[in-house]
Amino acid sequence: MMTIKIFQDLFTISQTEMDEIDKSILLVQAYTGKSEFEINRMSVKKFNRLCAKIKDAFDNVGKKMIEGKPKNLIKANGKWYWLNYEINEMTAGRYVETATFGADIVGNLHKLMATMCTPMKWSWKGLVPDKYKAENHSKYAEDMLQADFEHCYQACVFFYAVFNESMRVLQYSLEGEQMEKEMLNQHLMNFRNLMDGCITPSWFQNLKISV
Repeated sequence: MMTIKIFQDLFTISQTEMDEIDKSILLVQAYTGKSEFEINRMSVKKFNRLCAKIKDAFDNVGKKMIEGKPKNLIKANGKWYWLNYEINEMTAGRYVETATFGADIVGNLHKLMATMCTPMKWSWKGLVPDKYKAENHSKYAEDMLQADFEHCYQACVFFYAVFNESMRVLQYSLEGEQMEKEMLNQHLMNFRNLMDGCITPSWFQNLKISV
């Protein structure tokens, strides 16, 4: 499974200008969790096999991006979370927070997910929603680092899909609050521009939005 943390590390390394061999070593380190010492002791054959495995992992993630669908219930770091895709169920503060994190879509993937999620807990009825606590956002985000990257990607694409409609509703809801709408609009546009270059899932093509 390609976790959000692994994807972030691999993406950061891939964007760094350095010798290709050094970059390959760092990529293998990030993907396997092995130390530089362990990597240097590997045979060339094993090292090349791991590099090929990383490439296959990225190819598979790309395929899932196209064929996958948004999920509601996910597991992250051994804990269950429910993803909220209904804009009208989110508070204005959490929506603005999501748009703000969108300024760095890759680096903040785990934070975006933490803003959209509701922690779950076990009861005699099974899994039930627990109370979302804003002060625990960083803890939720830490858990999300271990979530499947595909789930986060699909969630972000959904947010892109509801931007134009939800922004109108959100602006009305903020009229009585001390908040700069110009800043909100800028965050939303930054997020939209970043998402424009992303792979579009097949479900997105016929998506109808209502808010």
